[in-house]
Amino acid sequence: MFRLKELRLECGLKRSKVAADLNMNAGTIANYENEIRQAPYECLLKFAEYYEVSVDYLLGRGEEEQPKNFNAGLVAEEVALLKNYRTLTPLAKQRINEYIELWQIRNE
Repeated sequence: MFRLKELRLECGLKRSKVAADLNMNAGTIANYENEIRQAPYECLLKFAEYYEVSVDYLLGRGEEEQPKNFNAGLVAEEVALLKNYRTLTPLAKQRINEYIELWQIRNE
């Protein structure tokens, strides 16, 4: 399942969120993502529907597709900021959040 983890990360989702949404175990999804176990056909269909891609694309066989847009309503600049934020260390995220809080206090 070549693209399962890639799709989840691209959508900015935690494995626990996907597991809850699909009523699955997060450990099972991890096994599928890391190709320790192969997902049964029914699970492949669930994943494909969830990310709004084809099963072929999910398995790395299809052409490029756009996964479900979990960032609907955001402008391109906001999506870029979110992507960059998601790559930061926890400490860097904490500092950015503190800066934003300080800025909000100063501009009230």
